Amino acid sequence: MTATAPQPAGLSTDGRKRRRAASRARIVTALLELVRSGVVSPSAHAVAERAEVSPRTVFRCFQDMESLNREIIHALHREFLPRAQLDLSTPDRRERLRRVVGNRASMFEDMTPFRLAAEARRHGSPALQGDHAFLVAMERERLVAAVNPDNALDPQTFEALSATTCFDFWRRLRADQGLTPEPAAGVMLAAALAIFDAGPDAGPVPIDAGG
Repeated sequence: MTATAPQPAGLSTDGRKRRRAASRARIVTALLELVRSGVVSPSAHAVAERAEVSPRTVFRCFQDMESLNREIIHALHREFLPRAQLDLSTPDRRERLRRVVGNRASMFEDMTPFRLAAEARRHGSPALQGDHAFLVAMERERLVAAVNPDNALDPQTFEALSATTCFDFWRRLRADQGLTPEPAAGVMLAAALAIFDAGPDAGPVPIDAGG
């Protein structure tokens, strides 16, 4: 019988790294799929079954939760950040607001299970805390770019718009008030337009101020 030649140490190490990376990728995918289906805090055993890896592999990966959280955050950013892009080809400030709300209603609905899951674990995770701050800041920055790039809106009007087009407002409509997605989107739009129309007229967005 011919003996198998031993593998060079470098090749053996590279193979382990690739297998570990592949296992972590399957675990991240399994976690996201379970959360998307409504499981806010999936157990390690549920993740292992979904990822088709051993529970021991999941427990090894879960020992470094911050690293795993960062991988999950990156995966969600890849999915959702492109969807936050808006068509701002019109100078009509009111129409831009309508587009913001339509975009957010669709995106917030799909993001809800992930943001609720993150909230449940955020207190013990600097990575999740940082991502929450990033998402809140991004909501505000995108609203500025859409309806107030020239800083012409009344400050009180802008702050009220920020409050009524944010994720927390969407969650209240859906979870606390029990609205289905379409009526919730209608309420968010009605609230935003009512606030906008009640404020001083800021006129159209200048073409060179965020088209």
